[in-house]
Amino acid sequence: METVILKISLCSSLLIVIYYLFLQREKMFRFNRFYLLAALTFSYVIPFVKINLPAISENNNQLIFEEITTQQLIQKTDQASNFNWMNLILMIYILISVVLIIKSLMSITKIFKLKGREIIYQGQKVKLIEKDLPPFSFWNKIYLSKKHFEDHIDNRIFLHEKTHLIQKHSLDLIFVEILQAISWFNPAIYFYKKAIKDNHEFLADEVIVRKEFNIKDYQNLILAEVLNAQNLSIVNQFNFNNTKKRFIMMTTKRSKLEKFKKLFAVSAFAGLSILFVQKVYATETKLEVKSVIPEITKNEFLKFDTIPQKKSIQSSTKIKDKKKVPASTTPRVMKENELPIPPPPPPARNSTPAEFPEGLNTLRRNFQDSFNSSQFGDDKKEKGVVKTNLYIKIDENGKTTDVRAEGPNTNFNAEAIRAMKAATENVTWKPATEDEKPAATVFQLPITMNFH
Repeated sequence: METVILKISLCSSLLIVIYYLFLQREKMFRFNRFYLLAALTFSYVIPFVKINLPAISENNNQLIFEEITTQQLIQKTDQASNFNWMNLILMIYILISVVLIIKSLMSITKIFKLKGREIIYQGQKVKLIEKDLPPFSFWNKIYLSKKHFEDHIDNRIFLHEKTHLIQKHSLDLIFVEILQAISWFNPAIYFYKKAIKDNHEFLADEVIVRKEFNIKDYQNLILAEVLNAQNLSIVNQFNFNNTKKRFIMMTTKRSKLEKFKKLFAVSAFAGLSILFVQKVYATETKLEVKSVIPEITKNEFLKFDTIPQKKSIQSSTKIKDKKKVPASTTPRVMKENELPIPPPPPPARNSTPAEFPEGLNTLRRNFQDSFNSSQFGDDKKEKGVVKTNLYIKIDENGKTTDVRAEGPNTNFNAEAIRAMKAATENVTWKPATEDEKPAATVFQLPITMNFH
């Protein structure tokens, strides 16, 4: 998820920079509106898009998962170490998002609760409010003060507000408000909001200027209206902050570079697609599940979690290398963040193993899809069989917190770790339990690859 958030922030930031550098000063307001809305939508969607690409190498390698009865190692920590910082961050995120949503809803409610009567004026819904406020528009209605209307509202002001409604500018603002509430941590969203509101004013002013009204008189009229401006972030209204920009854009001539800048802006989407899309490379690696039941020491009682059958095994055989493993009477207490690789202690009573969603075969398939075997097999030293043991650490909430590998080939270990992290990203396991309570555990998955 952190990767997705980073991609959203970077992509949206790059696109808004392009807007301010190349498009903001151009008199192509309709294109700019499309660009800003498309840039926001694109930035929040592209990190979730996956494309399948062909394998880079022609190596025909064989990836083998050894189906062994691996151990479940329960991790016990002190009560103080059970504090989950991710839960705290999630709570803060939700709290701020809720506050922003409530703030937006209060702004809308404040508009709807304005006292007054509704009329139809020049074919448009108008609400004459009792408060002495400057004209503004929202959704499908123009809001005018009763005093302002009775003093004969200037037709240019009314046409300006009517343009906001005809072009559905309120939808743009609501869209940005929603994105701001769910991604308030993205600094680019605030620049988008300001740019969109400014562009709305440019679009409405453009309609007035095309009607061949006197520009100087219209500018004086705007200055008179902004003195009484209110502060409602979700409506289109006259305000002082963007007045200077509006005056400049009214007299700006069209640039000869408009077509080039449009082409450049559209091309940016294609370039960023390649950069931020999720790339899944096809692999020629063959998948094979191999059943290998290891021998264990006499009277050694183990609990397993990588085989679907949930059972305990007692064996009277000995390890092949004849090394004896002393029986442990008490479970080993692991330090926080420690990932164990030694033989496991006897499990606690009433314990159950961690389970991957949709089963172990799905985990293997996800791992295979993420594993890039094209980087192996070119070196003669890598010909033959390479093995590693993956140790996947799963916390009591079912989240994968760490992945480590134990094997003779450093490069193979690193790629196996990377692929397993990708395969378990954003996946919640069914956590292991100890005495009917969720417990941290370590999941072992042996992997073998044959290079040809």
